[in-house]
Amino acid sequence: MRRNVNNFELEPISEEAEGSGGFIGLALLALAAGAGSALLFAPAEGARTRKVVKGRLGELRGGAGVALERVQRELGRREARRRRERRTSALIGLAIGAGLTALLVPKSGSDTRHRIVEKLRRHRAGGDEPLERVVRESQPEPVV
Repeated sequence: MRRNVNNFELEPISEEAEGSGGFIGLALLALAAGAGSALLFAPAEGARTRKVVKGRLGELRGGAGVALERVQRELGRREARRRRERRTSALIGLAIGAGLTALLVPKSGSDTRHRIVEKLRRHRAGGDEPLERVVRESQPEPVV
């Protein structure tokens, strides 16, 4: 495949690309200044300082492990509580729904089941009555 190398343009350098070079230079300058001040103001020799830092990092690591275990335990407790609350809510909803149904159904359970079965049979047989009328039929007025 032949390419035309005589006719190409370099993409103009965007302002973001120009700014990143300045940022890297500034970061390197700050790194050098920090290293120089650490050498000048260090309270102890390097080996001793490394030993102290290593010991403190070990303490932090141990403390982080304990904190992580506590967080995991708490998350487990919260998840178990959430599951219990969902189960309880579902059972309460089921009980309320069953109670309301028992109060609002105009006939006994066997009569209602018989009506539903008949409606389904008529619907399957091609009856004119839509299935939704099982629920939408008007209810008899309560006797006072």
